[in-house]
Amino acid sequence: MVPDRKGGGKTLADLGEWGLLGLLRPLLERQTAGFPLPTGDDVAVTPPPRRDEQLVWTIDSMVEGTHFRFWDHPAATAEALGWKLAASNVSDLASKGSTPRYGLLSVGVPKVTPVAWLEGFYHGLEQAAAEWEFKLAGGDTVLAPQWALTLALVGTLPAGGILAGRHEAQPGDRLYTTGTPGEAAAGLEILEGNLRLEEGDHAEALVLRALRPEPRLDFGRLLVERSTRLAMIDVSDGVAKDAAHVAARSDVQMLLREEALPVSPALDAAARASGKPAADFVLHGGEDYELLFASPMEKNRLQALAEQCGVRLTCIGAVEKGEGVTLQAADGTRRAIQREGYEHFQ
Repeated sequence: MVPDRKGGGKTLADLGEWGLLGLLRPLLERQTAGFPLPTGDDVAVTPPPRRDEQLVWTIDSMVEGTHFRFWDHPAATAEALGWKLAASNVSDLASKGSTPRYGLLSVGVPKVTPVAWLEGFYHGLEQAAAEWEFKLAGGDTVLAPQWALTLALVGTLPAGGILAGRHEAQPGDRLYTTGTPGEAAAGLEILEGNLRLEEGDHAEALVLRALRPEPRLDFGRLLVERSTRLAMIDVSDGVAKDAAHVAARSDVQMLLREEALPVSPALDAAARASGKPAADFVLHGGEDYELLFASPMEKNRLQALAEQCGVRLTCIGAVEKGEGVTLQAADGTRRAIQREGYEHFQ
């Protein structure tokens, strides 16, 4: 929902930096309880990891106008914004089987921002921290011409285990995806007013996929734990583009089978309403935060792991010798897929 900057409520200009810090202090004290150094200092001091663990770092930013707008939709709340910022980071850790531990947050907002909106954002972030069991160790808040949000997370990974790097795919591996990628892109089209659905609850479900994604943290950890070799990436830029990242780092070709791409009833409805093939949403959408991976493990073992985590798993292709990403149609014809999708600075 669009924040009311002209309403009667307080804005950050009324509160000031010290007032904002005072407002946020209870949240930060909850998050840093038990830390060696109390909240409100120049740095955060966190307990060290165990000697048999290694640290996994990630950082993501969301900028108003680039990654999000204040859409006039009841689900587009400040809480959803905080949740999604956390989800984008947690998904990166999920792609390496890592467990989130601590986060540092940078928030840049205009002075006309309603205090209630910033409180809502922090509340959504705190909900995410509780869901994925990390602590917000500290951060910074500054004046900015638009919302600019950055979260850095550090997680842990057992030392001596496999690293599910993008460079680990080999010819003969099968290629899998969790869930139903493409739904978040369809939800974004609805938020932008480019797509209208009249059937059932599909529209609401798709919008929620765009605003409140669910990273596959448990499945990522279990998959890394049970694998002997694994190449994995989270689907933030669309299946085709993210497969291309793995193909480039592994010096292989990714063969995607069009008829195998998972399409939910909601995505099917969106595709029919838009006049675009459902495969276009799957291949070139983004921000689903599903997992895409190449593995030599037997299909039945992988399916058993997915069922253990309540995750839908689909084999969508294979790894072959060559380069790039190729799409195979139902009639067996093949064509190379270009690296379509959003790119910064272009």
